[in-house]
Amino acid sequence: MKHKPIIGLDDAFGSRAKALRSMQGKMLDLFEDAGYEEVIPPMLERPDALKSGAGRFLADQTVVFSDPAGAGTLAIRSDMTPQIARIAATRLQAEAVLKLSYSGTVMLARPDVRGGSRQQWQTGVECLGIAGAAGDIEVMHLAARCMMAAGFVKSVLQVGHIGLLKALVAGCDAPLETWTALLARRSPDDLREVIAVESISEDRADALLALAKGKGDEQWIADSVGKFGADFDIAANELLDLVHEVGDRVEGDVSVYADAAVMPRFLYHSGILFAGFAEGVSQALLYGGRYDAMMKAHGRDMPATGFSCDLWALLDTV
Repeated sequence: MKHKPIIGLDDAFGSRAKALRSMQGKMLDLFEDAGYEEVIPPMLERPDALKSGAGRFLADQTVVFSDPAGAGTLAIRSDMTPQIARIAATRLQAEAVLKLSYSGTVMLARPDVRGGSRQQWQTGVECLGIAGAAGDIEVMHLAARCMMAAGFVKSVLQVGHIGLLKALVAGCDAPLETWTALLARRSPDDLREVIAVESISEDRADALLALAKGKGDEQWIADSVGKFGADFDIAANELLDLVHEVGDRVEGDVSVYADAAVMPRFLYHSGILFAGFAEGVSQALLYGGRYDAMMKAHGRDMPATGFSCDLWALLDTV
C-alpha cells in the first residue's frame, strides 16, 4: 500500500531541503547581528497558552488533541508569537527588554488560502519592552532587511493600524474578525451584505467600502482625520507619523506606504501592523505589528512588536 502525504502537508528533501536551511541560516544570522537571541519553543502547548489574547481566528486554526500520555488536552502550535509571549511572561521576567528570534514549523488546521499549505516554517523576531514608535521602527527596519536578504528587489512595506478599523466599526454587532476577513478579501459586495444589517452611519459605511476597494492610502487617511472620532484620529496620526519616520530610515530599495486597508493575519495586534510585499508577488511575504494586549493576557504588561515570514513561501516566490 502506498502512503501519500496528507493534503496540505509535504516532504522536503534534496535541493529544496538545502535551500530552506540556507535561507533559514541567512535569516537567523541577520537577526543575531541585529541583537536578537534565538529561542526554540516546543511544538506542543497547552491550548490556553496559544489562545490567550490571540483572537478567535488563531484559535480556529489550532489543532488540539488528547494526549495519550495523560497530560490532558494539548495543541500543535499554529503560530509561534503566543509561545514567545508565554516565555517572556513566565521564564524571562527579570529582563526589562527582550529581543528574541525563532524559526520552526507551525501547522494550521486549514490553509490560509485555497490550495495552500497547512505547514509553514515560521521565522521571525519579537521585540518586547520597547514602547511606541521606537520598537515599531526597529522591527520594520529589520523586516525590510529580511526581504532583501531573501533576494527580493523593490520590496514594499504597507503599514496600517488596527485602531482605524476598530473606530469605524465601533458599536456594530459583527465581531472584528468578520470585518477583517471581509476587508482582507477585498470583497465590496460581501461587505455590503454585512453593512446592510448593521446600524452604521453612511459615512462609516462608505469608508469601509473604500477600504474594501483598496483606497486607504496616505491621502485618504489624512483626509479622514476629523470625520470618525478621536480614536480614529489618534490611530491615523500615529500611523502617518510612523510611516514618515520609517521611510527616512529604511535601507535599500524598499518603499514604505501607509495603507488603512492592511489587515492583520491574526487578530492579536493592538496597534500598528504591516505586511511586506515584493514586485511581481501578489501574496504578502511577511506580516507584523504591535501586540501589547496579548502580552497583558499572558500576565505581563509590557509593550511588544514583531514580524514573521514563512520560509517555504519565500522559497516559492523568490
